[in-house]
Amino acid sequence: MNRDDQNQSPLRFKEFLKLHLRRQRFLTQEQESRLLEEAVLRYNLTADEANGVLRAATDDAEVVTEAELLSSTVQLLKAMADRRSRVTREDFDKAADFYRSRTGTTVTPVEARKRVKRIMEEHSLEPRRSGRLLKTRRWYRQIGE
Repeated sequence: MNRDDQNQSPLRFKEFLKLHLRRQRFLTQEQESRLLEEAVLRYNLTADEANGVLRAATDDAEVVTEAELLSSTVQLLKAMADRRSRVTREDFDKAADFYRSRTGTTVTPVEARKRVKRIMEEHSLEPRRSGRLLKTRRWYRQIGE
């Protein structure tokens, strides 16, 4: 590859990303890894260059990456949790709605609830008891794995 081609590689990769991200609102970690591999192998970019071009392209196309969504969902849950790191059922539902709205139609409501539950478990957040007569965590246990 000559010098002119190397100078055009980031631009060519950015154009490839524009086409690839045109109809997406959410990029999983696997998809992100494949795109970065493609940039390194096919467009001869360094990992840092590829990552920078990918971040710029996702920002321009308003595409959310799974890593960004995980970070913002954790922040939201921690902000809604009480001082004992417990999340109410209503706040959990809001977090699941937030997660789903950020992904567009990529994730179903059931899957969004499962993912938010997994995030809570990974970050030591507990469900708060809920109910009229008997306050239990049954609402949380019923969410599938």
